[in-house]
Amino acid sequence: MLALAGSGGAGFGPGFETILEADLTADVRALASPELEGRDTPSLGLEKGARWIEERFKKAGLGYAPDSSTHWKKILGTDLPTSAADAGGTSVQGTFRRPFKRRLPEPDAAGCLLALDAKEYALVHDFVPVRGCEGEAAGELVFAGYGIQSKTEKYDDFAGLKLKGRIALIVEGEPQTTDRRFDGVEIGRAASLWEKVDALSAAGAAGVLAARRPSDKAKAAPGDISFRTTWADFNGVASDPPPRHPLPVLEVSLACADEILGQDVDALADKIDKSVHPVHATPGVRRVRMKSRTQESEVRVDNIVGLVRGSDGTLAEEYVVVGAHYDHVGIDARGRIACGADDNASGVAAMLEIAEALAAAGTRRSVLACAFAGEEDGLLGSQAFCAALPVPKDKIVAMVNLDMIGRGDADSVAALGVTQNPALEKVITRAKKLKACGVREVVVRQGEDLFERSDHFSFHKIGVPVLFFFEGLPIDRNKDYHTWRDTTDKLDFGKTLNTTRLVYNATWILTQDDERPPPPRG
Repeated sequence: MLALAGSGGAGFGPGFETILEADLTADVRALASPELEGRDTPSLGLEKGARWIEERFKKAGLGYAPDSSTHWKKILGTDLPTSAADAGGTSVQGTFRRPFKRRLPEPDAAGCLLALDAKEYALVHDFVPVRGCEGEAAGELVFAGYGIQSKTEKYDDFAGLKLKGRIALIVEGEPQTTDRRFDGVEIGRAASLWEKVDALSAAGAAGVLAARRPSDKAKAAPGDISFRTTWADFNGVASDPPPRHPLPVLEVSLACADEILGQDVDALADKIDKSVHPVHATPGVRRVRMKSRTQESEVRVDNIVGLVRGSDGTLAEEYVVVGAHYDHVGIDARGRIACGADDNASGVAAMLEIAEALAAAGTRRSVLACAFAGEEDGLLGSQAFCAALPVPKDKIVAMVNLDMIGRGDADSVAALGVTQNPALEKVITRAKKLKACGVREVVVRQGEDLFERSDHFSFHKIGVPVLFFFEGLPIDRNKDYHTWRDTTDKLDFGKTLNTTRLVYNATWILTQDDERPPPPRG
């Protein structure tokens, strides 16, 4: 039986109307901005994405998961650092952050140093080590442009430079030209940091400082620099091999590079871009000391979880989970950013709109809105969530997952999970009829090879009924999947809107029905 609305809310229809294409577009653009550098798990870009999601949860009026304070202390061993205020202004201890840990390399503070004469710079704020390019060096500074030697392009940043025994300051990437040199707007092999390190090693350099150039100068501002825990691999594209003869390497912020060189490094790079010809700087005698070292450690990563509290006296203690992963694969050694607009900024944007709509509508059951980290590394965030659920497992009615919903036919969507949960096919059928949403076809019982590849599978493994909404089958129709070409301009926001509204309809039904779906098969 389908109830008309949860008490205390506006009802299904007004909730449906809050789902807007403009809001979806804004969320996708924010999360898939090159500024977030592909949202690797973990990274500064992932943290920026987490903050965006938190603010959207706050704006929608979502609360905290029931055990947010105790979970924080259990995982991190500390109390929450701050408390928040609820809608009535009452102080409430809690957080949308739901941390977990994974073992990864991180900067070893005791083994990292960057100093110019007597001044020492700040780890993470000014510089980070490069994994696999560790050691220490000291020497006179020399500016070596982009650090590229290329016979093919007839370009040599090292010509006329004395590099032996010196610390080379280079700009990451390659000359940004629109002509055919350096592959035009594409980023070629010459841009690889590994190629540059090998070339500088062969030239006798003692160490390398690689300056990160902002992807969007209009948004560039001094701030922390993200340590690359991993470097991106792209679908169907061979990764550049690591350097054969690594040197100590530190990546430095552009502001730090300017101060060390005593000149505007971005302006020097602009000159190279315009002329496609090396530009040398004369910094005078500047002695640099550097150390680069990493260590394995238990690194914190955050899922982001919000609560829509149900209004039914009995069903409010049952939960429907709506989830999407907010991480992606990051950036590669050439500086190509996998922005992850479709995978999965589109799904996160839909999750945010659905959570907001359900909060406005008022639901009988409660809803946990989840943005998972680490999906690209093996469903890590959802596995951690399922291993330490905020509510009893038998109180979770279903999990609805959104992953890649921005491309393909605008009136079609795939829904996996029906094979394992046949009763949910009726939910989809009812969702299509509940209110027109622009989706004509929902493909079910196909694409089973994808069933284990997104976050719903973590819930399936613990016996929770699941539905996974995906843009269309087969996945190889999307030629930009897991590449740097997955950008916002490739998305059909009309399709994203249609799918979001369909999933809202289905989730509404799951929150309102007296009966709950049976456990999954197999």
